[in-house]
Amino acid sequence: MKERTEKLIQKLSETFEGDPWFGQSLMRKLENVPYIIGYKTCIPKSHSVAEIVAHLICWKNFVYEKLKNNEDFDITIDSEMDWPEIKIHSKKEWEELKRDLVSAQFRIYEALREKPDDSYLTANVSGREYDMEYLILGILQHDIYHLGQIGLIESQLNKTESDSGVFKA
Repeated sequence: MKERTEKLIQKLSETFEGDPWFGQSLMRKLENVPYIIGYKTCIPKSHSVAEIVAHLICWKNFVYEKLKNNEDFDITIDSEMDWPEIKIHSKKEWEELKRDLVSAQFRIYEALREKPDDSYLTANVSGREYDMEYLILGILQHDIYHLGQIGLIESQLNKTESDSGVFKA
């Protein structure tokens, strides 16, 4: 019986590509972020939407590796593995980055579906002081947190671009 796992998948999916109660899902929000905004920042030394997406991919990969019991895989906060340097120079690269995010998310779904039951949820995550269920709920919260940042960046840059005439018809 995998009732808890199925509920977790449902919650992950709702936040990532569904219709969450708080508004747009992560992918719906990113679908509406034009390439011209994806690589820009609001203020110097802050993260762009593209950098946030790369960061989300890193942590989704972390969850996947831990679900596959990879004890050696780890991410150090504020390291290159946490916030990889990424430069987006074209719409094609922007679309590819979003596809990589979708792929990382679906790998988590697959790893969860491979679990024979819910017993793994209480197992400790190797190298951490929490269990698998906490990890999975954490990646859900991580998506929501960064979704808010993306929305803020988008709204600020849309206003800037709109004022400059770039988005005028």
